[in-house]
Amino acid sequence: MSRRDQFGETEEPTINGVAVAKVTDNEDPEGIGRVKVTYPFRDTDDESYWARVVTEMAGSGYGVFFLPEVGDEVLVAFEGGKIRHPVVVGSLYNGQRAPPQDNGDGENNVREIRSRSGHVLDFDDTDGEEKFEIETSAGHAITLDDTGGSEKITIEDQSGSNTIEMDSASGEVSVSGEQKISLSAPTIELSAESEVNVSAKETVNMEGKGEVNVSSKGQLNVESNGIMGIKATGPLTVEGAIIQLN
Repeated sequence: MSRRDQFGETEEPTINGVAVAKVTDNEDPEGIGRVKVTYPFRDTDDESYWARVVTEMAGSGYGVFFLPEVGDEVLVAFEGGKIRHPVVVGSLYNGQRAPPQDNGDGENNVREIRSRSGHVLDFDDTDGEEKFEIETSAGHAITLDDTGGSEKITIEDQSGSNTIEMDSASGEVSVSGEQKISLSAPTIELSAESEVNVSAKETVNMEGKGEVNVSSKGQLNVESNGIMGIKATGPLTVEGAIIQLN
């Protein structure tokens, strides 16, 4: 049966305005992001012709891609009013499918994009507490916080125990790992305008497969509150203008 027979169409039928519809298929055989819908105003459950979906930008291999899910309620317009040329112009919330956020306080501060599995882009325009957050469904998050006086960028995993925090207010950058932090590169340089402090509650180990050089342009102090040992499997050389051993 032809599509014209299914819809009881004769000549070129037209529809003025737009129609509410329900998505029934989003697997476009041509791969160009089209969907099929059914129209409540029709007495049958026959699917529509393939409908293109309006998006914010579309080009060859680039643009914005948000395809409606099967079961979503959408608003459909018709090119030239022709029912054979439907175009989805937007999606609609309803009593059964509520939005991920509401405007209960009447301030309309939050904008949110949330995927089916729960990945979130959250824009908070609360005056003086503006922030932007990216969060996965598992809880991994990046937060860019513009709260006045405490601006910071935070990256954290779902546990909250592994974090990187860049505090703009204090100028501090903190990296925290629950178990271990590793740096790996052909060359690693640590420099500071004032001090570099390395401390541990237990042991500090320094090892080099080749040479280990410790030098200072000023005074160099090596001190131990307990036993200190110096050992070499080869010759041990001690040089100085004056050597004092107590």
